[in-house]
Amino acid sequence: SSIAFDVGDKYRTTGTYILKGSDDVMGLLDEHIVMTQAMQFSPFKKPFEEEIDSWAQTLLTVSETLDEWLKCQRAWMYLQPIFDSEDIIRQLPAEAKRFKVVD
Repeated sequence: SSIAFDVGDKYRTTGTYILKGSDDVMGLLDEHIVMTQAMQFSPFKKPFEEEIDSWAQTLLTVSETLDEWLKCQRAWMYLQPIFDSEDIIRQLPAEAKRFKVVD
């Protein structure tokens, strides 16, 4: 069996795909991080130490990247409808322009 992200739906009318289904991936990732950490404390790790440490670092990097991605996506999903509003664009033209540039 495999786990995959769901990026099949676009967010509203933006044409931007949203990452969904990250809970299963994060759960599996956390599980593997815990198992790898257990291996790092094993008295029998010596022959595999470099490989274990490398894999632990890779898993942590993936976890941190995914966390940041989801945090950024949540912020964008919150701000996008606000800065898509004509009323907000009129009231905050400079901020709306900055958001459109980043968007």
